[in-house]
Amino acid sequence: MQKNFRNIAKVSLVLVYMVIIAGAVVRMTGSGMGCPDWPKCFGYYIPPTDISQLQWQPEFNYNEGQVIIREESLWVAKADFTTARNYDKVNWDKYERHDYA
Repeated sequence: MQKNFRNIAKVSLVLVYMVIIAGAVVRMTGSGMGCPDWPKCFGYYIPPTDISQLQWQPEFNYNEGQVIIREESLWVAKADFTTARNYDKVNWDKYERHDYA
C-alpha cells in the first residue's frame, strides 16, 4: 500500500507541474484568451471560445458588464441595451484594469 501511495504521489506531482508549465507557456505566448475580469470572463459566465464573440455586432443585445474588443481596446457595456446599426461610444466605458486586447 505504501509503495502505491508513493507512486501515485510522484505521478500527481509531475502532472501538477506539467499543468503549471502548460499554463505559463500559454500566457507567455499569448495563445490563450485570458479573462480580464472575475468571476465572469469578458462579462460571460461561460468564457467565449472565439474572437468573433467579443467583437461589436449591430442589432445585438448586450448586458451590463459585457466586454467587447473595439479599435484594439476593451470596452464594457454601461447598462443593458440593444445596439443600433452604427457603433455608439456613449453605451461603453473603456476597460482599464488590464490591457488584454
